[in-house]
Amino acid sequence: MRRVIFFHNNISRIATNPEDFLSRFNSYLQVAKNSLGDAPLDLNLLLGRIHTDTRFDEIKVVRLSNSLLSQYLTLRFLLKGYGDEVTLIAGDNHLSLLICRLAKARDTNIKLQISIHASVSALLNPTSIAEKLKLKFLLLNIKFIDSIRVVSKSDLENLKKEITNYKGQIFVAPVPIEIPNTALDRKLSNIVGMVGRLHSERGIKECPAIFKDLKVARPESKIMLIGDGPERAWLESQLGGFEPKPEFTGSLTQSDIREQWPKIHVLLSCAPFESYGMALREALVNGVFVVARKNETTELLQAQFPTVMRVFISTSEAAVFINGFFEQVFSPDMVLAVRQAIKSEQDKYLTQLAKSWFV
Repeated sequence: MRRVIFFHNNISRIATNPEDFLSRFNSYLQVAKNSLGDAPLDLNLLLGRIHTDTRFDEIKVVRLSNSLLSQYLTLRFLLKGYGDEVTLIAGDNHLSLLICRLAKARDTNIKLQISIHASVSALLNPTSIAEKLKLKFLLLNIKFIDSIRVVSKSDLENLKKEITNYKGQIFVAPVPIEIPNTALDRKLSNIVGMVGRLHSERGIKECPAIFKDLKVARPESKIMLIGDGPERAWLESQLGGFEPKPEFTGSLTQSDIREQWPKIHVLLSCAPFESYGMALREALVNGVFVVARKNETTELLQAQFPTVMRVFISTSEAAVFINGFFEQVFSPDMVLAVRQAIKSEQDKYLTQLAKSWFV
């Protein structure tokens, strides 16, 4: 039996809420079973600071204490108790990776895997001291890692250029999104939305200029911001004089966000870097037009869906694109085509993830 252990010393640090996180791993497990046939698989999640009552029958969840020493000893004990081969997945690429490395020691039956969910371009060009130290730590530990999961083909190529002597496996497997199967009947709307963390690295500083230009062209336009973060107070002050008053929802669960998509006509993303563009794809499968800052990921996505997505270089251009989409309706046929394309792509990537656990 192949045993897979995911270890994260502090799950509260990730953006995804615990219920959605566990549901995601359950979907991974189901894909693994469907694609790998009768190959026996035992999935274990060792999680620090997790607070949820959500359970899945086929997933074992071990709630870790806050003590790093206790976490290490628990992981080491479980790894020693397994006679079969184990795939050990580090939940982050600093403290969790360090604990996994120490617990694995020199055991060749334990294959260590990491995931890079951020844009590799952004990762390799850190701006803060903390980011530089984390990158240095990751690069020093690369030789001890057996496989690396990234979320896009461009990330894979950029990483290969950086770690030319790496002997392990690098593969693409983005975080899956839920693809609706209900028919949509979209109507004209004047609501532009943003979904994600309100953080400077997401290009938040550009938003007021875009919204001001949009208000000149279409005074009745409305703004909805889904998410929270350190730039929320600043953004609220910048948009304080807008009418209608912008709606700040704060952080929402995935199920709550799904309920908001029918209200939004255009999604705006100002992020200078995108890894996979999860929110962009979620918008498209829900019949929401997308206007996003030009970068490697958004250019590829626009090439795939040119009639429902535009990329911008300047803030004035973004406002023009948003206003243009306010005049259009996302057709049912286009929604169906987008869903089929993204599902096909997603199924292929999830199968790759499942297979990586058996390498």
